[in-house]
Amino acid sequence: MQSVEKLAPEKKAPSAASGFQFRTPANIQDFASDPAKQKMMNSLWSNNLDGFTQQGMLNNAWNSTNTPPTTNYFNPIDNNPASEAANIQWLAFPGRLEYNFPNATQDQLYQMADTGSVPGQISNNPCGTGENVPYFPYGPRGWQDEYCEWAVTRNAAGKITRIDFTCENPEYWNTLWEVDPNKVLALYQSILNKPQITLQDLSVPGIVNPITNQPVYNPLNKWNTGPVSNATTGGAIHLTSTPNTIQTEIGLATSSTIQRFNPPPPPATTNTMWPSSQFNNLICIGQYGQRFRNSDPNIGGTVNNFVTSGFVLTLADPPGLYIQMPDFSGYQTPDGTNAASFWTIKRGSETLTDQNGKTLPGNFILHAVYEVPADKNYTVSDITISGEPIKWGSQVAFTFKMQIVASAYQGTAPQGYEPVGDTSPENTFAQPLQLFYQDYFDTLYKINVPNPVNHPIPLLSNSTYVPADINVGTTSASMVVVVGTCTAKENQPATYPAVTFDDPNITATVTAVKENVTYAIPGNSQPSANTALYITVSVGANAKTGQHGVYVTNVGQQRQAAMPALFMVSPVTVRADIAWQNTGVMITSANTASINYVSGLWTANPQDNGGQLYNATGNPNFIPAKQGYTLPGQNEGALIGKVGNTTFLVGMGTTVPSNLSGEIQLCINDDLNGIYGAGLTDNIGAIIVSIDVR
Repeated sequence: MQSVEKLAPEKKAPSAASGFQFRTPANIQDFASDPAKQKMMNSLWSNNLDGFTQQGMLNNAWNSTNTPPTTNYFNPIDNNPASEAANIQWLAFPGRLEYNFPNATQDQLYQMADTGSVPGQISNNPCGTGENVPYFPYGPRGWQDEYCEWAVTRNAAGKITRIDFTCENPEYWNTLWEVDPNKVLALYQSILNKPQITLQDLSVPGIVNPITNQPVYNPLNKWNTGPVSNATTGGAIHLTSTPNTIQTEIGLATSSTIQRFNPPPPPATTNTMWPSSQFNNLICIGQYGQRFRNSDPNIGGTVNNFVTSGFVLTLADPPGLYIQMPDFSGYQTPDGTNAASFWTIKRGSETLTDQNGKTLPGNFILHAVYEVPADKNYTVSDITISGEPIKWGSQVAFTFKMQIVASAYQGTAPQGYEPVGDTSPENTFAQPLQLFYQDYFDTLYKINVPNPVNHPIPLLSNSTYVPADINVGTTSASMVVVVGTCTAKENQPATYPAVTFDDPNITATVTAVKENVTYAIPGNSQPSANTALYITVSVGANAKTGQHGVYVTNVGQQRQAAMPALFMVSPVTVRADIAWQNTGVMITSANTASINYVSGLWTANPQDNGGQLYNATGNPNFIPAKQGYTLPGQNEGALIGKVGNTTFLVGMGTTVPSNLSGEIQLCINDDLNGIYGAGLTDNIGAIIVSIDVR
């Protein structure tokens, strides 16, 4: 049973009933100089958070008892009433280290927190009787599981010269890459001060985005892995421990709104208040988060008590995990300089207001660096905290807190429930968990990631719940849906479940099954064994664009709830700054296909046409394309199509040349390889087309 990622209320399509849009973490604007891309980023990010919220509000409808949909958590996309903000804070230092190794000295705990080298095994079931296993979560920084991770830079003498602290969620960086991989590259280079980083360094080898043909982001690339940073590897850009995700944080908040009887019956009770001394017990009763962290019990218990008092709440906008300013009162520098002056906020801010201009509580730091300027002629290790030299980055982490911010309004306390339990076999249903393109799934599942406790797990554990994107009209996409409590058996088609969607225009056929697929579902601290269903997906021309839920129905059972927002259907969109883009639409020589412009504007050269964008016809002042362009001789900036090796003008609309077989690809007419200048990199805008195949 999956107990961390609580899954969401079914929704027919993304709603904009309130007119609300989630902001990016700390309202950071990474495309401030490119309004079109920032608008795209804002839209994608708000859509992601809407989906994560749906997934959290549904709870678990498949394989656990006493996990009803939430009543006292609200999604501001649907309804955004006036509410008051309150922050919830916890220590950034990993609390489970002290619990699991109570005889360790403080210096030993600091060393463990920096290196992940721990002296023994721990129980795999903190809530009951389990087996001893290597310390988890696994991964190159898995043990840093308080939603704050860091990497330490040392000089040749072993002294600390720089510490990078991050609490940025991986979902944001995956979305940023979707908008522009080169922006991600530039940010890596500037944040870490490492101009040697390349796009290839950040990419998963051997696969590309199935629509854009761009590289695929590797969240555990060589510059965002492990606790050590130097000139050749390492760094901390965003969170990597498998439970350290924003989807998990939303799921924890939604799950903890469900009221639990205290003590659990018998005997019968109406009390649902849990004092802070019992917050770790509530974790087990409600089956969310991880016991003995500084974060999860505190977050869950505090949220639960808000609801006990009758409040209805959400994570305040912008939802995120935020570093707080350290307490520098115990710091002492060799020359008396204020130690706080060496703390630099790289991303985020000390203060932030809500969308109405009201100041939110706490700090909203996403990435901070502690570093002594070179002209000081001393290092971070020459600074003391409470009289002790800084030997470990975790000593600094011990002096600051993390926070999330909730926002609540007065409502009515909901009913209480008994502890979460397991369903009976006849009431256990297939639970859709994640959906991937097949090449992404196969590639990341085969890559094993090492860690200090010698318990490697697949890179797929660092995937996210950012939904798979597919075009309207896609003929046959090869995908994989990972499912819990599924009864399908390998090579036994009679046991294959039905995979359906919340739109009859989207269909899937199960082609193969792989049992015992073992990795950490994002949000979980440990790997679990589930079933992978290989499917072929088709999206009809009349499919509704937006988020879609996925149903998986075991043979002999009735269809249950869909896992919301696993799937995003988009109109066929052609970006001006990307070369040949796949539409997903396959044709044969027997088909007649037409392509027609629907909307959107772009330009192949912002310096032409007075900087004004234009439609798929191309530049209003006809400029014949040069050799090396997408289609030489035709108008610069026009829409061009291709099937196989045959390239043709589309413009505002055309019929695809006859007797062609293959996938329809589309591209702006421009300098594909930058022979004459910037090529596609300075292009702006995108257009939407419709494709009709008969």
